[in-house]
Parts: sequence; C-alpha cells; structure tokens
Amino acid sequence: MREYPVKRTSSVPGTGSLFYQHLMENLVIPASANHSLWYAGEAVKVTQPGKYAFRGKLPVGETIELHTLGGKTIPKSERAKATESGVLYTVDGSEGPVLVLDLAPSARRKLDIPLDARDKDKVYNPNFLPYEQLDMYTKVSNELAALALPKSISSYFGGTGKVNYSELDVLRFLNACFEDLSCPQMIHVLHGNHMAWATLAYVRAEGNIAGDISAEFHRAQPPDFYAKDLGTILPAMFYALALLGENPVEHYAQLGIEVWGAREAAEHMRQYMPK
Repeated sequence: MREYPVKRTSSVPGTGSLFYQHLMENLVIPASANHSLWYAGEAVKVTQPGKYAFRGKLPVGETIELHTLGGKTIPKSERAKATESGVLYTVDGSEGPVLVLDLAPSARRKLDIPLDARDKDKVYNPNFLPYEQLDMYTKVSNELAALALPKSISSYFGGTGKVNYSELDVLRFLNACFEDLSCPQMIHVLHGNHMAWATLAYVRAEGNIAGDISAEFHRAQPPDFYAKDLGTILPAMFYALALLGENPVEHYAQLGIEVWGAREAAEHMRQYMPK
C-alpha cells in the first residue's frame, strides 16, 4: 500500500486505485474543512459581543421575545405566546437561524445587540457546532461532495478505458480541471457532485422532484449555479492535490473566479502536503 502524502506521483498502473481507496477512507477531512473554518470564524465573533450580534448556537429550552422567526411570521403553537410587543417563543432546536430583525426590543436589550448590527445578521445559528455534532443530513451533504470526487475520477477513467489508472493520471486529471473549468474532466466532476446533491435532495423531499431537482443541469440554471457547485467540491480537490505533493494554493490562483471560502480551504489543505 502507498502512504500519503507523497512527494512524487507514481505512473505505475493501479496506483490510482490505491489513491482512490485513501480518499474514500478519509472523506471527513475535506468534508469538514469548510465547516471547521467557518466555525472557527464564528467562534471569534462570540468572544466579541460588542462588535458582533452573533451569540452562538440555538438556546434550546429558553424563551425569547420575537417579532418573526427567520424573517417569517411565527406559526401558532404551544411554544408561541403573543404579547403586546411580540411573541414569547420557546426554542426547541428545530428552528433555522435567528436574525437581528427577528428580535423584539426586550430581546435586543437582554442580548446587548450592538446598535449598528444589520437586520440580517445572525444572532443564533443551529449549525454553530463542531462538525461531529452536526445533524445527519448536514454532515451527509458535506460528505457526499467529498465522495463525488474519487467516484468521478474512477468513473472518468473507467469510461475512457483506462481502468488501471495511476497517481500521475489523477494528477493530470486534476491539473486539467484547474486549467479549464469547462473541460470534460471538470464537467465530469461537477456532474458527479450534482448527482450526489440531487439524490440527497430527493431523499430529503421524500420523492418530490419539483423545483431545483427538475431543472436542467446545463442550461436552465441561474448563472451562479456552477460557482455554487464548484465551491462544494473544491475542498476535496485541494486535499487530493496536497496528498499528491502539489500546493493547493497555487491551483486556487488558477481559478479565475471568486468562490467563497476557496482560498481558506486551499490554505487549510497545505498541512496535508509532504513535509
């Protein structure tokens, strides 16, 4: 068995399969990267309450006076009691983010929200948890993107008749993706990633294929569709490059498009390069 990272990729037939196995066994590393980077940044906000409105994860079991919830009308329930200035709402953990605009004046005073906080700044976020503690669907969503890369590489070489592909073949595949984001190799990866997302969306919607799932992948999507899909697959690509001895930051510089969190993910993956 090969041990990764490697200083030099091998052109020996079948070494690509060994690399495939390593990627499959370590999905959580690229899957958790963007979340861990985001979590660290949000943790800094919690330590500076005078500068940021963010107060951490949802306070399950606590009662807060709100006007709205996630910017929408609060549905009637046993946990919501109307007051003269809003609704006393007891958090049960099923909610999405609570925004500044949701807070009644009493809640803003109690939480000491900065006066210059924007209405759409998050006060509480249910995903403000270490990666291991996220709900199953959130983790699966991240891990499917990491899974899509080795599966797409394997599928590509299988389809071109090169079953015993090498590490060098994989590196050339990845280089092609960054040199031309619309090349066949990159489209293969993006399509594999999209299919993983569509499958998860189908399961979560209990078989409802309306909306985004039914939209045509190549021509009926909004202009930023590829950028969004690209952002989810990049951490796995940067991780793969680092394991093969390549500097992922240099490949990030080839993108020619701004993708949120991509630079941070590339820099994060440098730790997996050979020392």
